[in-house]
Amino acid sequence: MSCDVDGLLEFLLYVGQAKRTFRTGWILRGVEKVESVADHMYRMAVMSLVLPTISEESKVRCMKLALVHDLAESVVGDLTEFDGIPKSEKHRRESEAMLYLTSLLPADVGREIFSLFNEYADQKTNEANLVKDLDIFDMLLQAYEYEKLQCEDGFLEDFFDSSVNKIKTDIVRKWLKQLVECRSSGKLFQLPSDSNLNTMLKHILYDDQGTFLYKLPSSNIREKSNRLISNKNKNDNSSLDTAELLTNLVKDIKHQN
Repeated sequence: MSCDVDGLLEFLLYVGQAKRTFRTGWILRGVEKVESVADHMYRMAVMSLVLPTISEESKVRCMKLALVHDLAESVVGDLTEFDGIPKSEKHRRESEAMLYLTSLLPADVGREIFSLFNEYADQKTNEANLVKDLDIFDMLLQAYEYEKLQCEDGFLEDFFDSSVNKIKTDIVRKWLKQLVECRSSGKLFQLPSDSNLNTMLKHILYDDQGTFLYKLPSSNIREKSNRLISNKNKNDNSSLDTAELLTNLVKDIKHQN
């Protein structure tokens, strides 16, 4: 990136890239609407926040580890075994990425973040072990969600088969037990309803039958939205609210296609 960009701003732009970096394993398994690396780290941080029976100091450290552990992927991507890269090379690339990212920050902050990255990679502290288990648990919880969202119970079974025995800490094993029981029953803990339906987005993201419109033609949306709003202003039709405008917009696009 340009050297004219302030270091902190550049760092934050890379953090933003983590929101656009997809988790490779899900894509390779045909999952729809795949989570990003940032999605994954965020829920891990929240898991750390709600951990019971650990000190506040340990809880804060777990949160920091969760927020940092995959940050290098905003530079190198989410490398997996299918990339044909040995673990040692993967670690080298991620370490170099973290050295660059932390060099953009004030020295004391950069040192802390790089130290957290290494602590997680080395897996020599109780907090690092715990966050590693949260990493696995979040993956399994996400697998369960995808199975429910795509109405394909069990299609991500191999994620469970290969990972459930890797979780070692008592706290996370208790959570895992509940998840496995929930998954096998098929009844408990139904997924929350789509909160987008509570906002004006329901008129953009869904058709009249409630089907999610995943790939809307954005150029058409902008053009028609501008035209509809312009017409509204000309006619000064105050009775036509935003929801109605957007509903008409989506209908027009569907008819055209």
